[in-house]
Amino acid sequence: MKNREVFVRDPVTATLPNNGVVAISESYSKKEIEALRYELEHFVCEGQYHAGLMRILDSYLAHVKSPSQPAAWISGFYGSGKSHLLKILRHLWANTPFSSDGARARDLAHLPDDIKNALVEIDTFGKRCGGLHSFGGTLPSGGGLSPRLAVLRMLFKSKGLPESLPEAQFCLWLKASDTFEQVEKSVNAALASKGRDFFTELHNLYVSPVLAGALLEADPNFADDITHVRSLIREQFPLQDDLPTSDFVRMVRETLEIDGQMPATLIVLDEVQLYIGNSSERSTDVQEMAEALCKQLDSRVLLISAGQTSLAASDPLLDRLRGRFTVAVELSDADVETVTRKVVLAKKADKRSAIESVLDQNRGEIDRQLSGTQIAARSDDQKTIVDDYPLLPVRRRLWEHVIRVADLAGTSSQLRTQLRMVHDAVRETAEEPLGTVVPADFLFTQQRPGLLQSGALLKEIDETIQTLDDGTPDGVLGKRLCELIFLIRKLPREGGSDIGVRSTPEMLADLLVQNLGTDGVPLRRDVPRVLGRLVESGKLVMLENGEYSLQTRESSEWNREYRNQKTRLNANATSLASKRAELISACCNEVFRGIRLTQGESKEPRKLVIHFGSEPPSTDGTDIPVWIRDGWSESESTVVADARAAGNESPTIFVFIPKASAEELQKAIISYAAAQATIDLKGTPIGREGQEAHDAMAATMNRAEQVRDQIIREVVDEAKVYRGGGNEQLELALAAKVETAAIASMDRMFPSFNDADDGRWKSVIERARKGDEGALSVLGYTGPVEQHRVTAAVLREVGAGRQGREIRNTLSAPPYGWPRDAIDAALILLHTSGHIRAKYRGVAVVEGELDQNKIPATDLHTESVTLNAN
Repeated sequence: MKNREVFVRDPVTATLPNNGVVAISESYSKKEIEALRYELEHFVCEGQYHAGLMRILDSYLAHVKSPSQPAAWISGFYGSGKSHLLKILRHLWANTPFSSDGARARDLAHLPDDIKNALVEIDTFGKRCGGLHSFGGTLPSGGGLSPRLAVLRMLFKSKGLPESLPEAQFCLWLKASDTFEQVEKSVNAALASKGRDFFTELHNLYVSPVLAGALLEADPNFADDITHVRSLIREQFPLQDDLPTSDFVRMVRETLEIDGQMPATLIVLDEVQLYIGNSSERSTDVQEMAEALCKQLDSRVLLISAGQTSLAASDPLLDRLRGRFTVAVELSDADVETVTRKVVLAKKADKRSAIESVLDQNRGEIDRQLSGTQIAARSDDQKTIVDDYPLLPVRRRLWEHVIRVADLAGTSSQLRTQLRMVHDAVRETAEEPLGTVVPADFLFTQQRPGLLQSGALLKEIDETIQTLDDGTPDGVLGKRLCELIFLIRKLPREGGSDIGVRSTPEMLADLLVQNLGTDGVPLRRDVPRVLGRLVESGKLVMLENGEYSLQTRESSEWNREYRNQKTRLNANATSLASKRAELISACCNEVFRGIRLTQGESKEPRKLVIHFGSEPPSTDGTDIPVWIRDGWSESESTVVADARAAGNESPTIFVFIPKASAEELQKAIISYAAAQATIDLKGTPIGREGQEAHDAMAATMNRAEQVRDQIIREVVDEAKVYRGGGNEQLELALAAKVETAAIASMDRMFPSFNDADDGRWKSVIERARKGDEGALSVLGYTGPVEQHRVTAAVLREVGAGRQGREIRNTLSAPPYGWPRDAIDAALILLHTSGHIRAKYRGVAVVEGELDQNKIPATDLHTESVTLNAN
């Protein structure tokens, strides 16, 4: 029996439409329809695919009568099936028909009953509100088109309209004025001989005499002549780079509504995170568009977007979307494993026993695979070994680890996320007899183009490997050994990352076994001999621990790792943003460390509290908030607008750090981190060549650090500082700007501070404790004790009874901010004058015994009547 005979889908003849890559669009070519049908028929509605669909549909149905319809966000690593899930739901929603046999999307997909029932409820709701509609697409990576225009283009195409905004507006206007059919018929008749029609002529909207003539014929009162018609069209339907949200909502309504009813509509947008990139402006655009779709269309529109990062992650550009996209679906590795087993690896029920039998017969060979390593055979493997055949669990785990380090840009993800890779691996052994498994070196063959393109595999090394295959058995084995050695040497060796796999003869032989019954013995005999020949020819070097490595110059190896690290860092936008934010934060803290704030004659100390992030800081405490944002995550106009909105009474200081020297800074951050990672990864060098490579890398790191720190200092020095209300501080240095703003902020935060601002309160305390009821004369006050602004405020706060600690806390906080001595002096004097009674730990405090140490734990009450000797 051959391997191909055990599969539900013959791997030799079966194909993966679009190579397993899902694209969301409004195009419907014959090939695209075939791919869609395949995806629906093989949709595995389990795990998070099932739970996520149910969560989205339930949320929609629960909010159709609410003021707002929550949007959904689907997250997961590259290849996790986000686009697949979006595409499936888009067609399940509309129940897309297939003209070839009349089948519909829901007939083709295998859906659980709860999903079917939810879709039926949506059908019922749609019948009451104008039907069902769905559309979607992929937002352009890196911007280039406003999200509002991008969504309108998708909508227009889904409704059979031109994608261009002016052309679509023109068609909608014709339909609204009941002249569309007449104009279309006239244009088609005029252009039939030229092979053109109404829709192709729309590309010449502003200049076409045919369109203008047909419109004038349909409505003679529209204009005086054709020239006038074209002028009016240009004025009424101009080209636009973007449009206001109000116009966007109006266009959506005008396009979707049927007899004044808004249909139940699904919009799916893929790669939203890639569209946003590192642009705060695009993030704001998406936020505003989502809010409009959720709140201004009668809760009939459901928006679903996708990105690799969960909105719960610490990405400031995505954080602002969290309030709109409240329905979260996060896809995991396990979900994709289920898909690969159901779609590519599915076995015929009557063949499973044959697979189990051959695996049991070769249990010894399977269990010895990579024995002693962290990915060796496990008892749990028996649960999935038949499902995964011809992929052995040990090798599957090895591939996952190799791909994590070899896939430098993160775009191939893990093996279990790649239908294409599993499909090719199964096809590789399809014609072999049952008991033949996929060898570990298949990964090199499958990934070789990507490894070369990313630079992980140097061309000279690849050429060396390829030339080993001279057609002889030893040549073929030598090439396979070198491919496997290359992959294994990519695995990390540090601490917890080391899985224990080494390129020793024993492990290499384990991984090259294909036929479980016959390959083991000859391979374990031939591998050491062929390795020895490769060492003799200079292709390999044997290391002290018995491993083999491809022979390369030391500096080449260090530089290759350095390039690998740079590629990985450059592809990780979130990590780069985090490193940049840490550097900016550290620099700002260093600048502000020298600021010492005191208020008034009493020199009451004040502190700055530094706040980074998209959410405003709290102003409830006694510290002055300094809200710092940078041009990588926010625009200056937004910072200024926030400062103005805060008002002239706000104590918050607004700091904006411009996005200057962005490319140079990114290069310096990456260069430093890559050099440091390379040195850490390589460890202590051995030999002169190794030491020279280490020293050169250290010099690269030091140079990058100097450039990086200099740019950070320059960028921070260019920061702009605004006070609440929007006034900009114009001092030269950043520290001076913030210090000057902070002085104004102290007055704003503590407007009543001047009432108690005096450096002589200590003297008042001393005299009051000696029984002097006129102690306030030290301050130049000779009126009644209880009528001084400080003592009057203290009396109000004491009221029917409070602890001294509470009085202190209240009067040291805004709007007072009074010095401790002022508060304590007032309490002691009022106690001396008989205006308040005091109990310390339940015992009445006599006149002259209340001191500052006792005040926090003292219970205070006002006296209703004050008696004196007179």
